[in-house]
Amino acid sequence: MPESAMTRDKVSGDALFILKSLKENQRLGRSNKLADVKTTLENSVSLEFDSYFFFLRKFHYIAMDREAQLKLTDQGERVVEGDYLDKFTGEIGDFFGDQLSEGPDDSTMLQPPQPPPFSPTTDIVLESNPMPASNRGGRRPPPPPSDDIPHVTAPELRGGFPPPPPAPLPLTAAVAVAPPAPKGQDLDLRYQKNEQVGSGPLGTVFKGKHNALGLDVCVKELKDIFGYFSFLQRGEVIKRLKKELCAQAQVKHPAVVQVVDQNTDVARPYYVMELCKGSLREKLDASGQKGINVPLAIRYFLQLAYALRAAHQQGLTHHNIKPENVLFDAWGNAKLGDFGLSRVIEVDQSKGMPQVFVGTGGMGYMSPELIARSKDAGPSSDVYGLGILLYEMLTGQIPGRRSPLPSEINSEVPAKMDPIFDKMTQDRKDSRYPDFESVFDDFYTAFGDKTYLAKGDLLMWSELAG
Repeated sequence: MPESAMTRDKVSGDALFILKSLKENQRLGRSNKLADVKTTLENSVSLEFDSYFFFLRKFHYIAMDREAQLKLTDQGERVVEGDYLDKFTGEIGDFFGDQLSEGPDDSTMLQPPQPPPFSPTTDIVLESNPMPASNRGGRRPPPPPSDDIPHVTAPELRGGFPPPPPAPLPLTAAVAVAPPAPKGQDLDLRYQKNEQVGSGPLGTVFKGKHNALGLDVCVKELKDIFGYFSFLQRGEVIKRLKKELCAQAQVKHPAVVQVVDQNTDVARPYYVMELCKGSLREKLDASGQKGINVPLAIRYFLQLAYALRAAHQQGLTHHNIKPENVLFDAWGNAKLGDFGLSRVIEVDQSKGMPQVFVGTGGMGYMSPELIARSKDAGPSSDVYGLGILLYEMLTGQIPGRRSPLPSEINSEVPAKMDPIFDKMTQDRKDSRYPDFESVFDDFYTAFGDKTYLAKGDLLMWSELAG
């Protein structure tokens, strides 16, 4: 970011540059989707791109359609043509007043820089009703193989676009990969943000360090979460985020990723977690869709089941179980993270919160009641999600319509796992295990030879993983 004074003329020039870039993209038939525009232009403007986006939408210079395509309004077109410039710069002063220095600078809003070559990244797409059909054995087919293309539904637009119908709120993994953070960047003096290790539609994950202790940590910045809401809804998003982070921090369990700190009172809200090594998604991808070693898969299954039982005992459900949210410690033990983040962006018409969908990566693991946004979704929804994940670990596939049972695909899977998986993933709640206590009862009865010890014994490694 430039070191020179931040003046109204400079910020006006940036905002006009964004408008002209949108118009040029439209003329050339290039993508104007929010994720693409942000990735292309965010390094060419002086302030956070999100700030310009909020300003341009708030004052109706741009609109976003139901496919997250940005376009100029009539008023935006007039500004690009040279009209309303006094009004435009006046509104810049009102909106960005606390970030501006006194006096003009050499920038001119009439001569913005030329837009850089456009390099589209992963799209943000609307999906009006992604609920899959019912299937045999109470299991629904997975979503089409979309490689976690994120799906976002925008709020109702000015100009007559109808609001989308209600639908689920899955959170997914990586979208457009942002440039790595500058090495050694300080966050409010307590933490250092180093190289980027992951990215998603709501934020970016960095390896970090606790400055006072010299401890390696993981820092997750959630600045991108505000791109899906208006400036006025930021307070509600922050309130929900604090609530969910505090709830996860209260769950002390060896198979739960420990949240150690958070700061939501900054421009880029972040939270700090213990540093983990890799995800289950990476292991499944490396298997070539064949699944992972069966005893290892069952061990991970038990570790995650005990983690969820501990969370449920403290009144916390996950409701976003998927391989991207299963991480590993230095010894190779599975740990579950990101509890409740789907609730941060949950629709609430009473607070003006729009319906937002981020990704299809978690759809295949969601119970029918989560997809229907039923108010009675509870612990059994997590039972369902872990059952689907168990099947994928054992077979390398997500179960769909008339899918074979796990032992029918992988002969190394004990047949006594089949009825456990089947009961965990029934569509009807009254046909499904209500909680993990009942899952453990059947599991340890089936494995009475103590292959996996006894109920209450959590299998864990204590030797460093290779």
